[in-house]
Amino acid sequence: MNGRRILRSVGRGTLRDLARWLFLGTLVAAPWLYGGTTAWSIQIISGSLGLVLAFWIASLLLDWRWPVVPRGLAIIAGVILLQGWWMVANAHAIYDATFRVFTPVHATWRNGAGSADFVLSFAWMLRATVLLGVCCLSAEMCHRPVWLLRLWYALALAGGAIALFGLIEKGTGAKMIFWQPSVLWNKDVYPFFATYFYHANAGAFLNLLLPPIAGIAIWLAVRRGSPWIRAACLAALLFVGVAIGSNTSRMSQAVAGGLILVMLAATARAVARFVTRAEKRTLIVGGLVLAGTIIAIASAAQLDRPLKRWNELSGHWAESSRWTAYHVALSGAGEVGWFGFGPGTFRALFPHYQQMFGNHPAGTWRFLHNDYLQTLLEWGWLGSAVIGALFFGGIGIAVRSYFKGKGWANRQRILLPCVVLSLVGVAIHAVVDFPLQILSLQLFVATYLGICWGSSRWKISEVRGRRSEIGTDNE
Repeated sequence: MNGRRILRSVGRGTLRDLARWLFLGTLVAAPWLYGGTTAWSIQIISGSLGLVLAFWIASLLLDWRWPVVPRGLAIIAGVILLQGWWMVANAHAIYDATFRVFTPVHATWRNGAGSADFVLSFAWMLRATVLLGVCCLSAEMCHRPVWLLRLWYALALAGGAIALFGLIEKGTGAKMIFWQPSVLWNKDVYPFFATYFYHANAGAFLNLLLPPIAGIAIWLAVRRGSPWIRAACLAALLFVGVAIGSNTSRMSQAVAGGLILVMLAATARAVARFVTRAEKRTLIVGGLVLAGTIIAIASAAQLDRPLKRWNELSGHWAESSRWTAYHVALSGAGEVGWFGFGPGTFRALFPHYQQMFGNHPAGTWRFLHNDYLQTLLEWGWLGSAVIGALFFGGIGIAVRSYFKGKGWANRQRILLPCVVLSLVGVAIHAVVDFPLQILSLQLFVATYLGICWGSSRWKISEVRGRRSEIGTDNE
């Protein structure tokens, strides 16, 4: 009997750890797969996350328990899934992009709300399901200090590696991602960075990773540990900072500037104490080496191009077609109702409103460059409110937990504000771009939201987390 219990415990522990390690691996690998912006990369990332959730659910079944997920998060996720999958099941049409017409399909309830495009909504809901699952997994996973630290290291690795790769591309004059011939894509490529076709998506990714990497660099700098790990995290912070400056996205640089100012204000006293205690000669030599390194990297990274982009801001701001696109999209906001036109249907809906405005703005618009208005069109007033509760509610939970939390470890007290800062940054960026429509960025946002929601249980999970360190993890 005892032997069966041991085998069962080992089995569920192996599945749980396998799910977590695979999740961390997917987190690091996702940006390298073109950031999840191509059809095949979306399939690979979604499939990997589906496997992660399968292992996690299997471990829960073997353990015969519910996941340790805050009730509010579970309810919100359930409502989102219920509305989204109902819109799929009750879809009214499939959009024909060639002829720009909607082909009617049989709806379960013809007078009820349903998606305007079954195919797009079905594909989007598959992604939404795994992302909400990741959010719940992250909320449970962050209860254990050891896994919270591993997640933190994975974030530093993901951000530092992509930033370094982007700088190498810049320095070598790459014409296309991975040094591919640009003619293979048969189109003019917008200024790319690293593995992202659109520089603003790359900038949003770097901004998502900037605060956590700065946090772990500071945490490791003030505690004893491996000098190699400390050096690696400091290098990752340096790479990300220079990469943001090298990238040509003005909005991402503006958001990064705000993040840096907040972080400097929050750490000013601690830095001042560190400077007064440190040896002056060491600080001077270290500062000179750091400055020389930044100048050398900046020279290779062609920082003059972002400066030219800022000089062109006034003319580009007035002529941007985004203003026309917003006006066109707002015309459809009055027709969305409570449930919208269906998840992921913007690319099918927008051509219809373009025709109403004389095919203005011109071109094909897959995303609106405003995540809030696009979400309203796709999810309606009710769905948008629930998604807003997931995002901004998670931020609110994290802030409340931070000020009420007692007995937390330093890693928890440092990581949580960094995560909140990253989410605030991407929320600001989403006003003029579409970072929340890109799978790799959605993955990191879902992970951060899981940490935020899970922080409400850190106080009661402290004893459990310590007990799990000696092999009795019941979570």
